[in-house]
Amino acid sequence: MNTSLFRVLSKGQRTGNGLRAALFLGLVIACGWPSDKLGAQQPCEDGVAGQYPCLGMDLLCVRSLEEMGGTPDGNGNDCWGWSSGEREFMLFGRSDGTTIIEVTDPVNPVIMTDVPTASTPSLWRDIKVIGDAAYIVSEAGEHGMQVVDLSQLPLGAPGDPVGTLAYYTGFGNAHNLVANPETGFVYGVGTNTFGGGLHIVDVNEPNNPVLVGSWEESYIHDAQAVIYNGPDADHQGKEIVFAFSGFAGCFIIDAEDKTDCQTLSAVTNEEWVYSHQGWLTEDHRFVLLNDEIDESTGIAPLTRTWVLDVQDLDNAQVIGYHEGNLGVTDHNLYIRDGQAYQANYYAGMQVLDIVDAANAEMELVAYFDTNPFWDGVGTSGGAWNVYPFFESGNIAISTQSHFFMVRPSEGTSGLRLPESQAESIQLWMQDGRVKVRSNQSGLATVMDTQGRVQATWPLQSQGWSTFITEGWASGTYLVKTQTGFTERFLVH
Repeated sequence: MNTSLFRVLSKGQRTGNGLRAALFLGLVIACGWPSDKLGAQQPCEDGVAGQYPCLGMDLLCVRSLEEMGGTPDGNGNDCWGWSSGEREFMLFGRSDGTTIIEVTDPVNPVIMTDVPTASTPSLWRDIKVIGDAAYIVSEAGEHGMQVVDLSQLPLGAPGDPVGTLAYYTGFGNAHNLVANPETGFVYGVGTNTFGGGLHIVDVNEPNNPVLVGSWEESYIHDAQAVIYNGPDADHQGKEIVFAFSGFAGCFIIDAEDKTDCQTLSAVTNEEWVYSHQGWLTEDHRFVLLNDEIDESTGIAPLTRTWVLDVQDLDNAQVIGYHEGNLGVTDHNLYIRDGQAYQANYYAGMQVLDIVDAANAEMELVAYFDTNPFWDGVGTSGGAWNVYPFFESGNIAISTQSHFFMVRPSEGTSGLRLPESQAESIQLWMQDGRVKVRSNQSGLATVMDTQGRVQATWPLQSQGWSTFITEGWASGTYLVKTQTGFTERFLVH
């Protein structure tokens, strides 16, 4: 690829879709789709990581749909994560099945196994995890819910099949699946039952899923189920579902009694077209919501992230919206440590710092553009989902054609790594050296992803300690203190 041409194009992406649209076909014809090999581990420098436009996000790896076991005429879709001790795994949805990948070393991911679809291929597949079980649904006809045993993965070798704990056939054609790990219930939504509303299944015994209730006032496209811990004292400690209903808006549902779910609020707005998905802030005071169609209908010239005030669950209110810098279609978003990680189709992943939710004030602090040729309205390409919940701080992105692992660049202003890690040990990489600061003194052990000891480092409880990694093999390493706190770093 002509690097200078690409860099000029990538700079234009943030300001003018017209230029990129005009150049898109010519560049693809001349150069082909970006090489996956060029997309291997790359720091974000001068606004690009390899050939992918970025801000504050390094590229760890990228794999094509075919490399993930998909077919040339298929597509990728959802993704979700699972951890076993210090090992991390990613479940990547495809039109014809689910690929399970170990990403403990995100630079060198290992495909562990494939879970074929239970029926015919479909554009939509959704995956959630509770404990050591994965729950997989699809909008394909007659596809129920696959329950897969993940506990075999750390013991198995690549290529070994995983066990199926159960296959639930109480619904079909599920657009999505919602899981509440706190209570052990999953909610099929957009299914062929209960008008597409909530189809509630008890999976506390994963090998014996049981239908326990429903809510059928409206079709539900996506939702989040939590044990409510917000400021509304009347509902604290109850299981509450925040449900996004497409053309019908947003519903807040008391699902504490699964046999008698009660609607607390029904929220609509004249500027909403399709209430697609949303997520609660960590204090349960606000909901961030995305509208998947307002950009394509011309209502929103730039991507909008809406904010709902849910401090009174019986009287939820729309506050307003944050307007982004691109006119692209938004999809799924999740919140971690006060920041919203958004999968925004052709703009890739964008990270917004929630500066002041009460006034819908947010700030773009990072992005990784998985589709470097074009930013525009549409749902046929780009980032479908993002998973930002790994303790390592690594982030997975699934698109309809590729799978990515990225990580915040060292020292990136405005980005916060997981607080559980940042409070115990901090790392700073520079010129073949690792600077380490810990709040515990003593010896730290440095291991590769196979558990082999690479070094022992004496740490002090104040200030920084500096260690040389020159000559080490490229890849991911784990620093573990004597108190058990860990952090990972990459050697390029």
